[in-house]
Amino acid sequence: MILEKPIPEFAEWFLPAAAAWLMAVAALLGITLGIGFIFALIWHGKHFPRPFVRTVQRGLEGVTSFSAARTWAVALLTVKESLRRRVIFIFAMFMVLLLMAGWFLDPNSEDPARLYLSFVSGATMVLVLLLSLFLSAFGLPTEFKTKTIYSIVTKPLRSSEIVLGRIIGVSVISTAMLIFMGIASYFFVTNGLRHTHLLEERTDLTPVSLESGSGTNDPRQIIFQGETRLTNGHKHPVTVFADGSVSVAQVNGHTHQVTVKKEEGKPARYTVHDENGTMQARIPVYCKQLSFRKGDNIETSEGINVGEEWEYRSYIAGAADGKTASEAAIFCFRGISESAFNAETIKQGIPVEMKLGVFRTIKADIEQRVNGSLSIRNPKTGLKVELMTFSTEEFITKTLLLPRTFEGTPQIVQRRGRNDDNTLFVQPDDRTAAEGRNNTDLMQRKNFDLFQDFVADGEVEIWLQCLDRMQYIGVAPRDLYLRAADAPVGFNFAKSFFSIWMQMIILTSFGVLFSTFLSGPIAMISTVGVMIAGFAKSFMIDLGLNKVLGGGPFESLYRLLIQQNLVTDLPSNMATSFVKFSDQIYAYFLLLLGQTVPPLSEYGVYDKALVQGFDIPAGWLLNHSVTTLAYVIPVVIAAYLILNNREVAK
Repeated sequence: MILEKPIPEFAEWFLPAAAAWLMAVAALLGITLGIGFIFALIWHGKHFPRPFVRTVQRGLEGVTSFSAARTWAVALLTVKESLRRRVIFIFAMFMVLLLMAGWFLDPNSEDPARLYLSFVSGATMVLVLLLSLFLSAFGLPTEFKTKTIYSIVTKPLRSSEIVLGRIIGVSVISTAMLIFMGIASYFFVTNGLRHTHLLEERTDLTPVSLESGSGTNDPRQIIFQGETRLTNGHKHPVTVFADGSVSVAQVNGHTHQVTVKKEEGKPARYTVHDENGTMQARIPVYCKQLSFRKGDNIETSEGINVGEEWEYRSYIAGAADGKTASEAAIFCFRGISESAFNAETIKQGIPVEMKLGVFRTIKADIEQRVNGSLSIRNPKTGLKVELMTFSTEEFITKTLLLPRTFEGTPQIVQRRGRNDDNTLFVQPDDRTAAEGRNNTDLMQRKNFDLFQDFVADGEVEIWLQCLDRMQYIGVAPRDLYLRAADAPVGFNFAKSFFSIWMQMIILTSFGVLFSTFLSGPIAMISTVGVMIAGFAKSFMIDLGLNKVLGGGPFESLYRLLIQQNLVTDLPSNMATSFVKFSDQIYAYFLLLLGQTVPPLSEYGVYDKALVQGFDIPAGWLLNHSVTTLAYVIPVVIAAYLILNNREVAK
């Protein structure tokens, strides 16, 4: 799965993030107290200490002490108001969208699961976020307008209980809608993708002629071959063996189970069951380090740049004329053990999947795929054996099996290069490498076991090489991974929708915050602005750090006026200096705003994992749950302070 900014492990991320959060909250509290001190001094003159201290004490009491019963009463009132506003129509609108989607979603496409999942997750997110925006932004302003707020504040209610009750009430009704939409979406996707095929012995299968005298004693002897009937725009090649087993080839990411019923004197009846594998939740094991071995056998952290603007992948070159391939991409895996993989699959080997980039310097036969090879190496002894060659093309996921036992020609290969701290390394050392080359038994072996001979202390290396002349293969750390197992698809679906819930909680909190001092429409627009800024957070930060090609907004406008492209240097004059100075000032504002708004763009990784068929790690949920809480807490406090200082709340 393509992930340009990997999500860090919780143990590594939490302490630095918590320290930064505490510093930011302390700064905000300090600014708030400073503003309160100035206003108290202006209003009360030399008698300001007592009212200032009393106000601070009242604020602390409102934040630290509130009644759960009264808060829940406000939440229930909010739910009843939401129901009176006919929010159930949102769910009805969603169901209508699902009914109409069948007209536009094509189950005959090569990847129908991605099409269906993208639609339901996108439609659900838009409707749920709009619902939470509407309810949170218009709740309090409507009560102020209709004067119903006065019947609430006259009761023994704290402002903090009103704010928290509002957020909980809107969250309850939005969560209920999200659950209903999630259940409806899951059944819509599974029913839309469910299909079967017809298969008849006389019509669809062709007998395979057996060699004279061979008989059918071999249980895996092929007796029939053919194809299923066309369904959803595809067919499956079928192979029938003498022992009665049937193999159905994978097409469009799925296969089918087939049962055979035989009766004497009649053709066998084949029943093709529902598809298997259309929706997946692969559990990948990614490499911990990716290195590139150059033609001089020295390693670096980056490969060849072929001139593409997107620098996500680095490339390795193919073999030169009359020579073997020398450049390689080295994927270093750690924590590898037999228990980490599916018990049935590991008996045959380790599944490996990759989605590589391809760059052609000569056209040749454009339909001819680029060839590569995979080798395996023991990082401790340097023992390296080539496993297989394969053909690949860009944007296509290649699935291979690293066999448990295999034959090959052994080599002792040393790795030489620089570590991240720029120190030289040689692996293994010269003495170990010499012992390996002089080991007659090792160098004359032909049969190897993957785990016994190549996995050392949980570490193993996979080397990828390009075999075609004047062609290049591009890789990134997550382009090649080991497939450990498959997680439950339904649970993975729920985890993806949980990310929508976290975004909904953040926007609900901001909606209630803005509704404490703005009118309904303005609060709605402000919350939408936070949402847009949150989805563009990474771009805003890059713009603030001057990492965007073409400069900031003023420089971009200036380039448009003078008709200059993005890469041409601007003329050295006063206008250019003024434009760049203006962008620097604006960059500070964008950087501050980008660091403040919630990182809603990061939550998109859940939808990407669901659509591409990858399991969502628990670490992602833990990281973003803490992030969600970190934004909700200060927003709730700010909303309480603002409402508490409004005249109606006193």
